Amino acid sequence: MQVEKITNQTFQSHPINVQEMNTLKKTLKNNKVFLYDVDTTHGFMDQIILKRNDGITDGFPVIGADKIIPALLKIKEIFLNKLPKLETVDAHRFSDPEIQFFKFVSDIHSEKGTLGAEKIPETVFGNPKYLIEVEPEKADVPTVFEIQNAIVNKEIIRIEKNEIDVLKYGNGDTGKIEENKKGIQFFENLKKAGAEIALVYGVAEEYCVKAAVAACKRFGIMPIVIEDAVKDAGTQVLKNPKDWVYNDVATITTESLGGYVHTQNRVNK
Repeated sequence: MQVEKITNQTFQSHPINVQEMNTLKKTLKNNKVFLYDVDTTHGFMDQIILKRNDGITDGFPVIGADKIIPALLKIKEIFLNKLPKLETVDAHRFSDPEIQFFKFVSDIHSEKGTLGAEKIPETVFGNPKYLIEVEPEKADVPTVFEIQNAIVNKEIIRIEKNEIDVLKYGNGDTGKIEENKKGIQFFENLKKAGAEIALVYGVAEEYCVKAAVAACKRFGIMPIVIEDAVKDAGTQVLKNPKDWVYNDVATITTESLGGYVHTQNRVNK
């Protein structure tokens, strides 16, 4: 299954080293860094499964995700209007293969057009400049030029998805997992637009965050994971889901990021 294919990969990580930190500092000055907010929506962050009036159970709470809210707020405090932001949200329909796979959790989560598919207030930076909807027939991928402008103007790009991996699409008619051509086109354009580093955070660590890291690496964008702003789902798909599971990826804390930005602000005054 798609879930097993993603989560059985072997990953490692390390605290950001001096060379990587220098690269981050240089890239921040050159407007080539973006925030990559993975799935911090009500459907995953809220700690309850709702029972709707129609009897449908709704939600996929990542247990303990509320504990990272202070770090999410810190990211917002540090970078609001100072970095461009890429954000993903699940936007499901009942026929999606992922919904069928996770029936043991609830009937549906993050249904498109409902509160479950919306960002929690702590991670809302504003309205997206560009919205790439989940439907493959909609031609809404921003061009290289548009992404360049979004980076320079510190704007928000939102991608809807219906699979763990933003580069995959779950076809509800066939039940098959296909390439998400729009997701692939976006990342190709993002790289051509000059993006070099993604500061990655969100939920769930062993699923969508991990896939986001892999997507960045596939397109030559350096992912740096903000380690106190991610939370695992606590599943048993890994030998130890608490372990860092990223393929030789640097990690950093919000405290370190905030300290650097604060220092730079003082220098620039």
